[in-house]
Amino acid sequence: MSVRIFLITVIGILLTATTVRLLGQRDFKENESHMRDQFTLDRVESMVRILEATVPEKRVEIQDVFKRMGSRVTIGARPPSPTPAIPAELAHLNNLLVPEVADSIQLVPLNHCAPRRMRMPPPPGMGFEPPPRPHGQCLAIYTHLQDRTPVLIEMHYGNHRPPALPPHERNPLAVLLAFLGLLMIVWTVAFVATKPLRKLADAALQLADNIEHPPLPENRGSTEVRHAAKAFNEMQRSILKHIQERGFILGAIAHDLQTPLTRLRLRLEKVKDAELKQGLIKDLTATQEMVREGLDFARLCGENIHKNKVDLTALATAVCDDFEDAGHAIQTAFPAQVITLMGSAHLLTRCLTNLLNNSISYAKTPALSIQVIGTQVICTVSDDGPGIPESALTTVLEPFRRLEDSRSRQTGGTGLGLAIARMIAEKHGGKLTLKNKTAPETGLIVQITLPLD
Repeated sequence: MSVRIFLITVIGILLTATTVRLLGQRDFKENESHMRDQFTLDRVESMVRILEATVPEKRVEIQDVFKRMGSRVTIGARPPSPTPAIPAELAHLNNLLVPEVADSIQLVPLNHCAPRRMRMPPPPGMGFEPPPRPHGQCLAIYTHLQDRTPVLIEMHYGNHRPPALPPHERNPLAVLLAFLGLLMIVWTVAFVATKPLRKLADAALQLADNIEHPPLPENRGSTEVRHAAKAFNEMQRSILKHIQERGFILGAIAHDLQTPLTRLRLRLEKVKDAELKQGLIKDLTATQEMVREGLDFARLCGENIHKNKVDLTALATAVCDDFEDAGHAIQTAFPAQVITLMGSAHLLTRCLTNLLNNSISYAKTPALSIQVIGTQVICTVSDDGPGIPESALTTVLEPFRRLEDSRSRQTGGTGLGLAIARMIAEKHGGKLTLKNKTAPETGLIVQITLPLD
């Protein structure tokens, strides 16, 4: 990954620098062209002023001087034939010369211009040849002097180097592009650097929902990514092994406890004192129930549930029918349409059973209602009991928590009913919440919110 980030950064900087350089060269060529046109304007103005300051009899001599300097000046020349259009390369120069300085300008064959002055050849034995001269172009400028004398100036254009450009400010476009280029480089580097972290985060979230999720591939990506994937998979294997070992231990405890508890139950049958016998059997039954629910809660914490399509309306109806058969009437309010969701029918039945058992233990009129709101289904179990203190609405959902004041131990129970119901709701991607009824009514309202798949 380090090499990849380094190469991306270097390539990005080189591309950005190249783009800025190309833009700078374009600006330099434009400035150079403008300076060349300005230089040509200055030469033409100087030649015109020299001719105007010279008496007509001496202008022939001035023509010879201009010729030796590489410019051909024809006094009294006829106007050149009009050209169809000014070339694009002469547009700026035409705006500078016409009509303030010249009447018209145009390009003519190169042989119309006077030959340029030749430099002296280098001394023999220097070991290098003079560079070839550029051909350039020949520019014809037709104008009039103050005395209305027509003048045609033919001079070389495009092959002379203008004076050095003055220092100029940076092009805002180039600066902007450089800034955007650096931003793209930083974004790309950050994206590449954090992509493995995002994969690990997604894998961690999937692992939280399903401990048996397929492991990450260990043969893809850079060396660092492979090491991270290997470490993550090793962690997943260790956690899964730990959960499996805990399940084996819990299974062994459940098996080993059932045997002595069964023997105790058989021996209690021989106790002659009926009152003592009834008390001992009651305590033994509570112990067996506590062991069973404790093992169920422990298994549920590490269990990966298998979901299928469940008809929640039919399931809730069956649960209520079982309670009515046992002599406990449940007030129901179910929608007419069938409510189907993905889940475990066994666990959802256990969840509703625990909540209704809790309501029956502390109230006389338990009720169960189901309603669909958007993409969620809400199951509400309410009663007319004493309710729960506001400060304990959250802690009561923890395992082995009981409220001695409002929910007496005389009702029995292990303190795991609500904890198991909450765990089942969370296993289905939902949540369980508690709240008391508003005064003057009393009672507890338990709501289970489940997603509709």
